[in-house]
Amino acid sequence: MPLDVNQVMPFVEDALAQVLPLHPTQEWVSKVGGSPRDPLPLSNIANINKPGIDLILRGGKRWRPLVMYLCYRMAGGEDFPWELGSLVELPHNGSLIIDDIEDHSEERRGKPAVHLIYGEDMAINSGNLLYFLPTYLLDELALSDHRYRLVVSAYLEVMRRLHFGQGLDIQWHNDHGFIPEIPAYIQMCRFKTGSLSSLSARLGVLLASENVELAWRAAEVWEDIGVGFQIMDDVKNLVTGNPGKMRGDDIIEGKKSLPVILHCQNSPDGGARLMALFQKVRENRQHPDLKNWIEEAISLMNANGSLLEARDWALRLLTKAQQKLEQVFTKSEWLDASFELINGFLQTFPQKDPTP
Repeated sequence: MPLDVNQVMPFVEDALAQVLPLHPTQEWVSKVGGSPRDPLPLSNIANINKPGIDLILRGGKRWRPLVMYLCYRMAGGEDFPWELGSLVELPHNGSLIIDDIEDHSEERRGKPAVHLIYGEDMAINSGNLLYFLPTYLLDELALSDHRYRLVVSAYLEVMRRLHFGQGLDIQWHNDHGFIPEIPAYIQMCRFKTGSLSSLSARLGVLLASENVELAWRAAEVWEDIGVGFQIMDDVKNLVTGNPGKMRGDDIIEGKKSLPVILHCQNSPDGGARLMALFQKVRENRQHPDLKNWIEEAISLMNANGSLLEARDWALRLLTKAQQKLEQVFTKSEWLDASFELINGFLQTFPQKDPTP
């Protein structure tokens, strides 16, 4: 039976609302932070949750919990505990809050960035909380000591990897004179985007069984898929714009995405003209010619085929990953649903000339 996202998505949303409630109870506070020894106004706790809830209620693809669910089923699990999907969805949203602060972003999912509404201090606190809040769920599971250690170790490793990825990204977009090599860029994507994708698959398998080898193999494939999705976003940002964000805002942030790296490699001037535009955009965000400079930068990348080449990188990576997925899991309706999930993203991706 094909995966009907419309049928399972309400389970994901309901679980997120339970794990990060708008109106927290004393019982919830005790589960997450231990029983307070002194009285504490629940309204104050609700204010801590609000920035994260605001972002979550704006929507999102929620594909990471779906990956966990599908891998859980393919590994032999039956009744999937949907609240565990928050182990990958909440950290993802937390990273978006922190990224927007570090990148000085003004918009996320079609609305002002969270830190512009609630202040940087509360936004930082909320983003960091989302990295670790759902771990309380692990203490409620009847896992063996061995499997508990495997799950917790996997989770904490990914939290560290996320910060490696973001740290690399920050360094590169702050230095317009530095262009990373493609392998370094791919590894940054593995840390920043592929980590949560791989964790989704790894936890899905480990929560259904103790097959560590299967968990690792599934994690490696979905890490590749996560990197492919990141490259897709790199290209879409410069072609159509990503939903809820301005077209070309990666240029404003100075991101060294794959199209940028390829352009610099392919250009006779080594990308000097493009980097000069990056610098101009970064230093003059309120200038009336800002959009014209962004369009000029995009046109440069399109003219020497860098957008098309980056698109083909993503397609090759995702095609190869789908082939590997067939080698990891046996044929099943859940494997078919995994392919449907991947193909659903590909359908939103420019398949021909990505000329804006």
